[in-house]
Amino acid sequence: MWDGIELWLRKAGGLLLTGVLMTGYAFARERWWLPWRVMVILAGIGAVVGCGVETWKLIRSRESAKTALDRLEAAEHGEGVS
Repeated sequence: MWDGIELWLRKAGGLLLTGVLMTGYAFARERWWLPWRVMVILAGIGAVVGCGVETWKLIRSRESAKTALDRLEAAEHGEGVS
């Protein structure tokens, strides 16, 4: 179970946090030029949607969370995993 949670945090959790922070910051800045605010809000919404897409891919994957996590860690270290 913990492997699945760690995998989700690495693959999708960052996108969710980024999207929420960007959108919230754009709504909080009232004196920004309107097109700039809209662009930042849309980028934040895009990041949240990206989180949903990554979560859907993880849920629908036939690969175990342990295997996917091992593959992700090997890619970070530049090692080849077959």
